[in-house]
Formats: sequence, structure tokens, C-alpha cells
Amino acid sequence: MVDLETLAALDGLLWLRTGDAAAEKLSLSQPSISRRAKQAQTMFEVSSKKCDGEWDLLSDAPLLNAERRVHQLARWKGLAPLRLEAAYWWQPLITQPSPPGWMVGLCDIVGVPRNLELLRLGIVDAWIGAKPDVPENDDPEFCTLPLSAMPVHCVVAPNHPLLQHKQLSFNDLEGFPSLALPRGAYPQVEAALKAVGLWSSPVRMQRYDINKWEGRNEAELTIAYATAMTLDLLGGSLVKLPLTLPLESGDVLVCKREFAERPQVELLTERLREHVQELRQRWPEITPCG
Repeated sequence: MVDLETLAALDGLLWLRTGDAAAEKLSLSQPSISRRAKQAQTMFEVSSKKCDGEWDLLSDAPLLNAERRVHQLARWKGLAPLRLEAAYWWQPLITQPSPPGWMVGLCDIVGVPRNLELLRLGIVDAWIGAKPDVPENDDPEFCTLPLSAMPVHCVVAPNHPLLQHKQLSFNDLEGFPSLALPRGAYPQVEAALKAVGLWSSPVRMQRYDINKWEGRNEAELTIAYATAMTLDLLGGSLVKLPLTLPLESGDVLVCKREFAERPQVELLTERLREHVQELRQRWPEITPCG
């Protein structure tokens, strides 16, 4: 067996991307993170590489995954903080302060596949994702606990030409670029928006960057997408177009099904739903769930 900090150093790099971020979250020095991560790789006979700014392992690691299982159970027993990842709009809500007993990630991972992989491997213990791209209610591996429901809007810069139209149809949007996140990042959202002619201007982005996402609207004519929660975070810099997208979003807490009835999950879910109730005071279109 490997001690908690040594495996946490390796998985911290895979989860948080940089030694500095892992060092801050794990309260270790950056040299200690690097040294312990190398020790873990040697012990489990794996190697890693950094591609597009992200660390990943180069081979299957059955022994490492078995050890992760032991360490995850240790976290659920209170021997180390549980790990929570989330969509970027939740970051200010869950870090000031962090929920008791939980370590919050950077809340900047774009897309569903990587988040589910971190959950599946036991690198993180829970994730706040956005519907519709979350596991189904009857998923055998993951449990989904609904937090909210809300519509999705097309949003543009305040001086966008489309705002001069008294009435709009999706045909009117065809002459303007519309934000397209990496292929497969949010497959159900991607399919729904492509069906109405959107999702035309792709960006490469594995981690959330406001300048590549909503920030493109400030200097360009790009149409982006937002919910009440993301508009709240942007502080009014974007404006909704008077169109209803064929898509409903909302937030869901996802964890492995075997841990869904743990008291830590129950307390976290209650805390997150309290945040949703508070947001509803400003944004009535948010519907609390649960």
C-alpha cells in the first residue's frame, strides 16, 4: 500500500493539471508533489505525459486503480477530505467556504467525459454536472441527485445587431457564428443546438476560459449560450435573445451509486439545494429540485 499523500500527489496532478494547483489543494510543496507523484508512478509501474496542458497516464493501471479504491474508502471514512468537482458556475458558491469535509477542485474542466472518468477511477468523489449531459436515473454505476432545472438562452453582446430585431427566428441567427465547444464535450447539448442551426464556430478548450467562451461575445458577433446561473456569474455583460432553445438544463450532483446514501452526500446535497433556493430569489426561472 502507498500512503494517502503519495497517491494524492499523483492523482492531484491528473485532476488539477499543475503541480502548483495540486500543492495548494493538498497543502504540500510543489517539489513534494513532483517527488511523490514520481514515487507513485514507479511503485505502480505507470508513466505519464502532458498533452494540451493535461496530465494523463500512458497505460492501463489495474493495481493503481485497486489502490485508489482503498484510498477512496479511506476518504469516506473521514481520513482525508472528500473531493468535489463542479461546473465552473458553481465555483464561487462552493469555495467561500468549501463544504465541510470536502476539497473543491478548480471547477474548470470542460465536458462530460473527463469528469465521469475522474469519478469512475475514484480520483474524485462527487461532481456537480449540468443536464441533459449527465448519467440517466437508472445508470448502474452513477447516482444522480437533481438540484435545479432551468432554460437555456442564446446570449450576445449588448450591441449585437440581432438585438435590433423585434421578432427573431432561428433562421435569423444563421448569418452569425455560434459557439461550438469541443466535439463530444456535451453530446446532447451539441445535438440539440445543431438541430436548430447553431454550434458553428468551434473552439479548442479543455479547461474553462472566459475569453474563449462568453468573452468572445464582447469583441465578436458570436452567439453563445447561458442559463440564469451563468448570466449571474457574468454580471450582466451578455444579453438574452428572445428565443427559446429546445433544451432544458439544470444542475445534478453525481456520485458512485454505492456512496449515494452516505451522510456526507446527504449533507452536501442539502447545502447545494440551499444555494439554489437563494439564487431563485434573483432568478425566478430557476426551479429547485428535491
